[in-house]
Amino acid sequence: MLYPTANQPLIIVVMFFTGFLSGIFFDFFRFLTYLSGGDKWSRNFFDFLSTIFSFAILFLANLWINYGQFRFYVVVIFFIGFFIERVISKILWTKLILKCYNTFKVKGGLGKFRNGRKQKKKS
Repeated sequence: MLYPTANQPLIIVVMFFTGFLSGIFFDFFRFLTYLSGGDKWSRNFFDFLSTIFSFAILFLANLWINYGQFRFYVVVIFFIGFFIERVISKILWTKLILKCYNTFKVKGGLGKFRNGRKQKKKS
């Protein structure tokens, strides 16, 4: 049996987790974009950095596990891991943000704000 054929399950697992890790990088840099104000320049800069880091990780993982042989299934499995992480994180962050929103804005956790507007003082 050829060595690359015997090594295929390990390649699939590593490339899947590499895609998952790249999705985490995109989430982290999206969070940095949010912290920096979310303007167009910072969004483009952090998207560029996350793309560079993702392709660097893909390249290094492929070089380490697949000896640099770039095949189509490697890219497909990488993107499957990436998209699964993005879907999971979107669901997770959406529920967390909605929970915090409901606690602070709708239920009056902040006191002054209700439904996103500042309440007027009653005189």
